[in-house]
Amino acid sequence: MRGTTLASSVGPARAASMRVVTSTLRPTSIDFVSTTLIVDDLVFADGTTRMAVLGGGGPQTLFGAALHRDALTLGLVAGVGTLDCPSECVEWLERIGVDVSGLLPMSGMQTPRAWQITESDGRRTQVWRPVASDALYEMLRPRFETWPERFRNARAVHFGLHPERPDYELVRALREDGEVGLVSIEPFTHALNPLSVGELQRLASLGDVFSPNEREAKSFFRDGEKMSTMDLVKALCDAGAQTVCIRRGSKGAVVYDTHKNLGYQCGAYSNCRVVDETGCGNAFCGGFAAALCSGETILDGLVLGIAASSIMLEHVGVPVGSIEREHRPEAARRAKIIAAEVEEFRLLAN
Repeated sequence: MRGTTLASSVGPARAASMRVVTSTLRPTSIDFVSTTLIVDDLVFADGTTRMAVLGGGGPQTLFGAALHRDALTLGLVAGVGTLDCPSECVEWLERIGVDVSGLLPMSGMQTPRAWQITESDGRRTQVWRPVASDALYEMLRPRFETWPERFRNARAVHFGLHPERPDYELVRALREDGEVGLVSIEPFTHALNPLSVGELQRLASLGDVFSPNEREAKSFFRDGEKMSTMDLVKALCDAGAQTVCIRRGSKGAVVYDTHKNLGYQCGAYSNCRVVDETGCGNAFCGGFAAALCSGETILDGLVLGIAASSIMLEHVGVPVGSIEREHRPEAARRAKIIAAEVEEFRLLAN
């Protein structure tokens, strides 16, 4: 359905209810694009639930990017059902300034929807509600040729992938058919089996930024559970990663620039209330990549990423409220506090 957007396919009444807004966005290119929209049905460890929450990685990533001080223009590319994408989900995207022309209706398909089951120790299990299929996975990361024209030369693109099914074709298209600047990649799950040397090298070197969480990083290696965080950073750098981010949940994050032989580590922002851990890693990735595509350093990305994830942590689903008046100023305030706790390190002596 190339060239068709959600607003143009659902009829004028439905489109009007979604209030698709593009007039305030730049007419040519866009700054930051992410992929994937999933409607989450949340099940918490205490048995409480929250239905129809906007999720799937893309919206949370864009929330993190929206906190950057430059007020970047944002876009989301994702396949949705023609009639069942909740209007409140689209409205939230519009409120934070996301161009929704990349929401692409897929004929005969349901909007991706999943149970997100959280355990008291922080583990989260995703269970698809529609039948998992190749068509469903294509909705999560639509083919590059279906993307709106103005998304194809974005300053940064961030997307998630399965470490055992990397989307090499999308990255090739971003590099060769488009004019995308920074490519940021985040595994959305752990590997079921350790990766071979060749598989790891292809995965780690796929983009400019490679950002697994610690569990995911350990799963790539046969002896991963025995490896320290610094062991993991070095192994991923050796495998070809240019910039490594290892997200450590309540322990913060570690980032490393292979070319500069320079890294930083920092704990999580502690002065916040834990409400829902879903999407915190995505928000970190959005803040981190937004800083880099704006010409800033991995240190700037680290502190903004941690600040973004701490705000996400305090909300069930995506945060409501004003980006300009509430969340962006709060992220800047937290980033200053976080920056004071950062430690610098090098893997190799100069």
